[in-house]
Amino acid sequence: MERRQALKNVLFSAAGLVTLPAWGNSWNINSLQISDSVFNANQVQILEILVDALIPSSSTPGAKDLEISAFINKMITDCYEIPVQENFKNGLESAEKLANTTFTKNLSACDKIQRNELLIKLSTSSDMQLNEFFTLLKQLTVLAYTTSEYVLTKHYNYVMAPGHYYGCVNV
Repeated sequence: MERRQALKNVLFSAAGLVTLPAWGNSWNINSLQISDSVFNANQVQILEILVDALIPSSSTPGAKDLEISAFINKMITDCYEIPVQENFKNGLESAEKLANTTFTKNLSACDKIQRNELLIKLSTSSDMQLNEFFTLLKQLTVLAYTTSEYVLTKHYNYVMAPGHYYGCVNV
């Protein structure tokens, strides 16, 4: 290996190590705002209701409290291809239609028991696209919840940098 190439690699690595902590620490709720969502306002509301029904609040915060729907919205908008996005939007609309036909009211007017029944109907649906929608919704909800700051710090006792150096201890 040539000396110039080796020096260039070392410098790029050092620059990356210097900027990486600042880049990771600058993430906040404002930096993750969705600029162009694929969902309209009604679909976002349906998504919030379904996510809240999957992981409801109890003595611990639920999915709605941890804003899991914003994570799912960001993931679907940024990370999935257009056919998956369209299937997800159709699934949200189908959930609303299913609530209208089953309970003769909108999903937002349904109580917890009716929302749970709706989730069971979505999970046992014979329609392949609706089944794929529900599977993706459930996977993203669980992923977002289990990797949220609250769950990682309060339940998994996750520490960003494990171990601690105690310099002034008696030997």
